[in-house]
Amino acid sequence: MKILVIGCGSIGERHIRNIYSLGNHTIIAVDPNQIKLNKLKNEFPAVVTNSELKKVWTLTPDVAFICTPTSIHLSTALIAAKHHCHLFIEKPLSHSTTDISKLLHLVTKNKLITMVACNWRFYWAIAEIKSLLKKRIIGTALSTRISAGSYLPEWHPQEDYRTLYAAQSKLGGGAILDFIHEFDYAHWLFGDIDKMTGMYGKLGNLEIDTEDFAEMLMTTKTGSFISIHVDYLQKVYERSCTIIGTEGTAIWNFSSSKIKIYLAKTKVWKEISEPKNYDLNQMYQDELEYFFACVVKNKKSDNDVFHAVKILKYLLKFKRDAVHVK
Repeated sequence: MKILVIGCGSIGERHIRNIYSLGNHTIIAVDPNQIKLNKLKNEFPAVVTNSELKKVWTLTPDVAFICTPTSIHLSTALIAAKHHCHLFIEKPLSHSTTDISKLLHLVTKNKLITMVACNWRFYWAIAEIKSLLKKRIIGTALSTRISAGSYLPEWHPQEDYRTLYAAQSKLGGGAILDFIHEFDYAHWLFGDIDKMTGMYGKLGNLEIDTEDFAEMLMTTKTGSFISIHVDYLQKVYERSCTIIGTEGTAIWNFSSSKIKIYLAKTKVWKEISEPKNYDLNQMYQDELEYFFACVVKNKKSDNDVFHAVKILKYLLKFKRDAVHVK
């Protein structure tokens, strides 16, 4: 396949590296920053590079990876869809619903396979939690606490954090959409949301015009309660999930590399450890292999643009309705 990667920042570069490792693909990289393109060319001489998107369509790419800032995901995806490219779009799908109907129309008309990035679904621990819930090992989930946070200035230490998309509302930044992974996998694990409320805004002194935290409270249509905390403030990277079930409790914390499960019937804890020699990049590789398999088989992905629109609308509604802390 001919694979076009639009946007060669950290995630675009990661995808290029992973696609390259799969072999049997022609990679075309587009970014207005020539320094980034030169770096890619030095590392991957076979990659075709160009600083202008309009100049690559004569190469007839089959798939387009949209790795631009969030605010131009949709406009870029629309161009690629018009050129009949299957679409892999970095999360979130967008920061608004503007032009979404146009994209959905084009995807349907041109019979495109689409996927919006959801790499944490492919992480060993989240996949394991999905399995234990399906097997009802801890019974029915009653209450779940999900948390994620890290200090924004330390995301890319070589760059001024104030210039990152995360720090700028005009680029679609902000903790709510940035940590859409947490909401996405909560929905993946527990299903559709019934009621949702909470608070978000600025607590810290970061020089950003986006929210630096959000506290989301919700119930699912199956009656389960979920709370999700996200922030740009924690000095220690954190991702965690605690699920209280009718027959036990499951706890995962990224830093421990383990899932701890308490079973009421035995009154003991058991542990599931991270696979030996596990590399975090594995979830990105697994995600790509899954997407490419969908393209080859002409099979709808589990997180296509139609599903991603539903997830996006939940969070945009939250931003409209929740208490805004200033």
